Amino acid sequence: MVTSLYLLPTGECNCVCTYCYCLSEGKRGDPDLFLRIVESFTDHILSSNPRSRPQIRFTGGEPWMEKKLLPEVIELFFRKVPEGLVVVNTNGILLPEDSLRVWRGDERLIHVISLDGPAALHNSRRKSKDGRGTFHEVIKGVEMLLDLDLPVYLNAVLDTESSGHLSELMHFISSELGLDELSISLLHVDTDPLSPEDRYSLLKNAYSEASSRSIRLGGHHRLLLGSWIPELRCNAGSATALVDPEGMVHACQRFVGRVNPDCMWTDDFDWNGFNSGQQCGPVCGGNDEQIVGRKLYELYSKEYPEYLQSHNLDRILFGVLA
Repeated sequence: MVTSLYLLPTGECNCVCTYCYCLSEGKRGDPDLFLRIVESFTDHILSSNPRSRPQIRFTGGEPWMEKKLLPEVIELFFRKVPEGLVVVNTNGILLPEDSLRVWRGDERLIHVISLDGPAALHNSRRKSKDGRGTFHEVIKGVEMLLDLDLPVYLNAVLDTESSGHLSELMHFISSELGLDELSISLLHVDTDPLSPEDRYSLLKNAYSEASSRSIRLGGHHRLLLGSWIPELRCNAGSATALVDPEGMVHACQRFVGRVNPDCMWTDDFDWNGFNSGQQCGPVCGGNDEQIVGRKLYELYSKEYPEYLQSHNLDRILFGVLA
């Protein structure tokens, strides 16, 4: 049963990040189609009474390029499903303050914003299309959300380069932004072909840095522990469905562009019966990922037992948990 609907309303982006795996000329979807999808999903939720909290999660491209669609979806979903949650994964540059002010203080509307490190590192990796660094624009967006009392979380892409700047990044987000949680995402293995041992070493360093600053970590790497920590078992493709700009349905956001879609969305789409049959295997379930997961579990057991169970940050970052 689908309880988390991922929407990818556009593949277009206002940034050109050095490690982006999306197509350079992403397509924009039909807003009317996405509103129909949300109406259908909402009706499904209202008739199903799911045990887990219903969610709509935006990804991209840059979702806020669809400045008209997102407020319409958020208003519709919250009005019909007051206990719902909306999460927007964004680069934080196009946030519309006038639209967001309507939801001031609403803890149901969450933004996860990409920030790879201190200014020099971030600007070298995450540039606007005209070649400008985006660090200061991102921080302006984060501060605007904080001023509106809207939940905001940061995600940093972790690789060999950024690992050396984690201490500076964590000091900045703690002392300047007042945040005490951080999501980290290992750069995808196709882009950064490190061995499992090297990838684990990057994570181990991140946990050491975070512990020294009383910052809690989350991120996709946590889902690699599902074989050892049942609460973190990924349910992509059964609890989740993602619809891309062409109306094609995927198991989750990590499958887009890497695995063939399951089907095309239609008005009679079966939210209760959807099960992609692909789940994590093609992208996240290989032997290398299992090695990293096992080593992380051993690290938690020895040094960080507080990470041996699911935390609220895990559920904020991912809709794939049961």
